[in-house]
Amino acid sequence: MPIAVLILVLVAYGYVMVAYPEYRTIGLALGGAAAVALGAYFWLTEPETVRAGARIEPAELTLDSLALEPTPRGARLSGRVQNASPDYRLREMTIELTLHDCPDETTPLEECEVVGESRALARPDAPPRQTRAFSARFTFANIPDPTGVLRYEWTVTETRAGP
Repeated sequence: MPIAVLILVLVAYGYVMVAYPEYRTIGLALGGAAAVALGAYFWLTEPETVRAGARIEPAELTLDSLALEPTPRGARLSGRVQNASPDYRLREMTIELTLHDCPDETTPLEECEVVGESRALARPDAPPRQTRAFSARFTFANIPDPTGVLRYEWTVTETRAGP
């Protein structure tokens, strides 16, 4: 609807500029002022994508009941996410998944070999202070067969939230 209104205003502006030549000077001044005002507005206002990424910090999220399932081309991570933000709805989150080849289950991850890294987008749509299920599909290229135990770690790197 706003696009239709903008088109109608521009058509009316063009009509007045052509049909009434005595108003062209005023019309050009008003059109120039409107262009400068719109340019300043867009220059000084942060885009919604930037604002959406800054509303919920990854530290405000709690992921639990995680399950990693192998797929033919990678893995699927599913679980639950709790949105601790009191004001914003979690729309999307980017998760980074790292696969480690460890000698055994007790070896610290820092001492294990990294065999795969991938990022994926999950869209849990969790309202403020609520928990929702999520699922994210990761693709990995050229992962070698593990010589020990395959373990993983995840990190939420980005969020996008709305009111």
